[in-house]
Amino acid sequence: MRGEKRTRIIVLVLAVLFTFMQLAGWQISMRYGTSVHRNGIFQSIGMLNGYQLVFAAVFETAFWYAVIDFAFYFLGKRKRRRASKAEMPGRRMWLTVGVLLFFGLFIGLLACWPGIYSYDAQGQLGQAMYPETVYTMHHPLLHTLFMGKIITFGYRVSGENLGVGILLHSIVQMLICTMIFTYAVYFIRKVTGKNGLAAAAFLYYAFFPVVVLFSFCTTKDVLCGAFLHLMVILTYELYQDGEEFFARKGKVFLLILSGVLMCLFRNNGVYAVALMALFAVIFFRQNLRAVCFILLPVIVLSVFSNKGLQIVLQARGASMVEASSVPIQQIARVYYEEGEAGFTEEELELLYQAVSAETLLGYDPTTSDSVKNFTNFDDVVMEQKGAYLKLWLGVGIRHPGKYIAAFLDNTYQAWYPGTSIMRYPESGDYDYLEIEGFDTVIKEPKIPGLYEFYDKIAADYFYQKIPGLRLLFSIGAMFWIMLFTFFYGIRKKDEGVTAALLLTLCFCATCFLGPVVLVRYYLNLFYLFPVCIAFISGR
Repeated sequence: MRGEKRTRIIVLVLAVLFTFMQLAGWQISMRYGTSVHRNGIFQSIGMLNGYQLVFAAVFETAFWYAVIDFAFYFLGKRKRRRASKAEMPGRRMWLTVGVLLFFGLFIGLLACWPGIYSYDAQGQLGQAMYPETVYTMHHPLLHTLFMGKIITFGYRVSGENLGVGILLHSIVQMLICTMIFTYAVYFIRKVTGKNGLAAAAFLYYAFFPVVVLFSFCTTKDVLCGAFLHLMVILTYELYQDGEEFFARKGKVFLLILSGVLMCLFRNNGVYAVALMALFAVIFFRQNLRAVCFILLPVIVLSVFSNKGLQIVLQARGASMVEASSVPIQQIARVYYEEGEAGFTEEELELLYQAVSAETLLGYDPTTSDSVKNFTNFDDVVMEQKGAYLKLWLGVGIRHPGKYIAAFLDNTYQAWYPGTSIMRYPESGDYDYLEIEGFDTVIKEPKIPGLYEFYDKIAADYFYQKIPGLRLLFSIGAMFWIMLFTFFYGIRKKDEGVTAALLLTLCFCATCFLGPVVLVRYYLNLFYLFPVCIAFISGR
């Protein structure tokens, strides 16, 4: 009886979360014209008000409760009915899988030859290529060195052909991704015992456009997401059987290494691990060794390694303005909607020291760049941190609804499946994938037809016309799948699943505090998709 009550509570909580995300996301996407639901019926419904919203909330909660409850029951029964004891293939087989997987990624590279040179790469490359350029910590130093030095090497040895450097970087990064994706396929086969599911995962990693295109893109998020993916898989193994895991020192070292590299390739990684450590102490007390000998060493090694790189390279420190995107958006939202009437005279005097009225009126609900980039943050805000913290709290107490709305508007594209990823919705500027890259490197597609196909995905959003298929390209859909799997793990009392996905949730939470929603920030959700299917399939 207690088990049934526990299950009902878990199902209800997830049903309420899905309902909230569905209704809030629907309202916001309809308001900004980013909804993928172009059907006349859906468009005529538009935004919901009053009793409509209450009715929709009750109906959706009941609907999701029934769906989730049935899914949990069905998956539990199906899992027991399809038990398997098939043996794992040998190393030669997995080496072949890795070679074929790299070949699949290489086909994508041929279509986008010599790679995708975009996302902050030019500024980072200048730091690595020219000794007189000062290093900065605005982007992770390890990624600046990794990407910059590889491209510089190819550039120098080829007689200053930047395309050769980009190609060399593409291949090296693809090799790293291939090893991690191959291990993911191996893991899926080991966990489920199902060759068909492992084969499907292989096809996904080798040919799914989001995975393929980012595997040779210069953004830091690729390797951060890849190492986080490896860390999630190893965390599952750690919490599934701690004794066996700690007995294998190589696995312990690999988990710590993947964690450190994940943190060094993206600055918010260390905060995600710290948050995970806090939750692990609270919810997984019986396995505190994981915190003491895995998570804490990852945090310490990451912080000291990053500091060491800063000292060696004499790098200029990073601004905290990126991490302050949410408070900046919230204050700007109040000013945009209320004007000076939303603030006291003392608050206005303080506010205008940091940012102009014109900048605040340029508030964009989905990205903080229009305000953040024109705020005197380091020179003014950081010099009076206490005063500005008091300002933010005081305004928030008087306008809590606007603070919540600002946060939801800034993040809904990450947790609502039925929306387009648009950096500037009001101008209709799509930003799913930046496939063209900078014009300093000319694209020379070896498979023009495939490049055109990728370009349609990146710029035209043609896949959104196909219901069902478009969910595979949706950050929100991937987030829902991960969330469903997480709650399924709680339902089954599977610490491996809950701990592994809790780490992913912690990383997503740090991304929610960022300036905008982009696919590259949430790459790990796409990498994790086949693993989530494996978790809910089981043996």
